[in-house]
Amino acid sequence: MTLTGLICAVAGIFATAAVAWLLIPWAHAHRLVDRPNGRHDHSAPTPVVGGLAIWFVVTGLGLAGEGADSRGFLAYVVSGALLVGVGILDDLRNLPWRLRLFFQALAALILFSGGAYARSVGNLLELGVWALPFSVFATVGVINAVNMIDGSDGLSGTLVGVALAFFTLEAVQAGHPVLAAQLALMLGCVAGFLVLNLRYRGQPAARVFLGNSGSALLGLTIAWGAFEVARIPGHGSAGILAPWVIAIPLIDCVVLMARRLLDGRSPFKADRNHIHHLLRDAGYSPQRIVAFAALLSLSAGGAAKLWLSAGWPELPLVVLFLALVALHFLWSSKRERSVAQLRREHRMAYPRQGEVTSVARDFHD
Repeated sequence: MTLTGLICAVAGIFATAAVAWLLIPWAHAHRLVDRPNGRHDHSAPTPVVGGLAIWFVVTGLGLAGEGADSRGFLAYVVSGALLVGVGILDDLRNLPWRLRLFFQALAALILFSGGAYARSVGNLLELGVWALPFSVFATVGVINAVNMIDGSDGLSGTLVGVALAFFTLEAVQAGHPVLAAQLALMLGCVAGFLVLNLRYRGQPAARVFLGNSGSALLGLTIAWGAFEVARIPGHGSAGILAPWVIAIPLIDCVVLMARRLLDGRSPFKADRNHIHHLLRDAGYSPQRIVAFAALLSLSAGGAAKLWLSAGWPELPLVVLFLALVALHFLWSSKRERSVAQLRREHRMAYPRQGEVTSVARDFHD
């Protein structure tokens, strides 16, 4: 990472943590909190201002730098403002899913107008007239994938952070310092949010959540980052790398939506069949869920990165990704069996922990 990028990342960490902390009393005063209910297991009302804090800092610091001269970054700021605003209304009023999809598609169109869209599928296929519908579909898909994986303290932020780290590395290697600094700033802002969202000694539960506004913003950020890196001359393969660095949310989202549709249910009908729910029921703590998911993401993204860096063909990566989607669909088809297998593996990895207790049930759904 360049010195400018490092400065942006560090500034993003401290600024976002500070802004999110300052927003906590404001969120309580305006009832912008996630309250415990039958589906949510956290024990106290928790402010959902993580996304608002990230957007404030990315916008402020980004426009103070070279972002004001970047058409793509300005489109990101405007579309991010739209999603954060709609997300806050959703957190307060629980908007219909069709209305949320409409605004997500509108945000994708704003990105497109700023030049941030998919021009090809790696180096395999030029999209041509299909660039617009493909980009809207991909953006909306990633937004919902990140939203659905936002079910355990620190999980979605960590997975998005891993993806942004890969995109930042791509921009640095491509010799694109402005984009690298913008991505490093976004990575720093996500890390700053995680300071208040992860569980660690001294912080037994998250102090803030992303909320629907934050998960939508982070999904948009991933889509924007992938589009911007892929349009750097000679780096179209970033379009093949992108699904691998955010593989867990994408695979989880596709499989669950497909299963709900096959069962005759709405694809947006919430349940407790996400991968983090299975891990939790198998005895994994929120901290171990994050560690496990981060290791998988780093491994998947790193392997795909090495494959592409070696100049090997892209098509096998596409086929393998689709195969993983199918395998996860089959593996998770019987929930009890999947949880039992994960529980056995958890006991083998942590033989001294024993059975999970009811105290450990406090986690963000």
